[in-house]
Amino acid sequence: MAQILVTVLLSLALVFTAGVVAFGPSATVFGPYAPWVLFGVSVLFSIVWVRQTIRAASARNRTQELTMQLETANIKLTQLDRLKSEFLSFASHQIKAPMTVIKGYATLIMDGSYGPVADQVRDVAEKMKLSADRMIDLVNMFLDLRRIEEGHLDYHFEPADLGQLVASVVDEMQELARHKHLALSLAPLAGHWNVNADVTRLRQVIQNLVDNAIKYTETGSVTVSVMPQGDTLVHVSVTDTGRGIPSDLLPRLFEQFSRDESVAREIAGTGLGLYIARQIVQAHHGKVWAQSPGPGKGSTFIMELPVIQ
Repeated sequence: MAQILVTVLLSLALVFTAGVVAFGPSATVFGPYAPWVLFGVSVLFSIVWVRQTIRAASARNRTQELTMQLETANIKLTQLDRLKSEFLSFASHQIKAPMTVIKGYATLIMDGSYGPVADQVRDVAEKMKLSADRMIDLVNMFLDLRRIEEGHLDYHFEPADLGQLVASVVDEMQELARHKHLALSLAPLAGHWNVNADVTRLRQVIQNLVDNAIKYTETGSVTVSVMPQGDTLVHVSVTDTGRGIPSDLLPRLFEQFSRDESVAREIAGTGLGLYIARQIVQAHHGKVWAQSPGPGKGSTFIMELPVIQ
């Protein structure tokens, strides 16, 4: 407001000065039309100057208002995001605790800890355990997502033999593959490759890649291999003969909630596993990506990690 007032006063002073010069005693020196031209130009300039100053001031005021509104909105969004994270954490823990109890009792029934049970009861207990496992995995996934978003996903790095880690995961997943009548195999290891890893988190990534390969393969096989790439890198690849990946999905496969909609109804999933896997691999200074010739032609997921020198 002060700038507008100053501009108006200066404009009036300019017009007054131009009038004195144009119509004063020395006006005849400039000819009969020069005074009017000089005065008209000074008036026009003053009007334009005042209008531009008013517009600039209005724009600044509007910018300040928008900035304040944006800051207020950001504060509200930050508060909502914090409340969302707190609710997600609370709800996840409240779900995880009873699921763990259900899983424990189902396991005890299957093991015969409460006495001999019929095969039908054992089958039901097994289904209860599998459902509890899936729910616990889902809860853990959402908890990991929250920690990633907040930058609180902790890692405890130590040297680890990558080949042995992959071999143990493949061995654990054999029962799941047999259940689908798939051949799950590990290509012969041609050496030892130590990597700096959080073993628990890296195991989670490998399990996710193998589990996805089994999940999206109806017939055929899943082959896992560990191969060096020069002297500094090592690749873990998981190749299947399954459904394959559409070319338009490949670039966004590792984004949050990204799934192949054509199989979403048939195969349960959240679209978060690969996103979390990529975050974990990147924390290990590695990369993970997917390749596929197309739908129905299988796919290969590759994880690349640096080798400890």
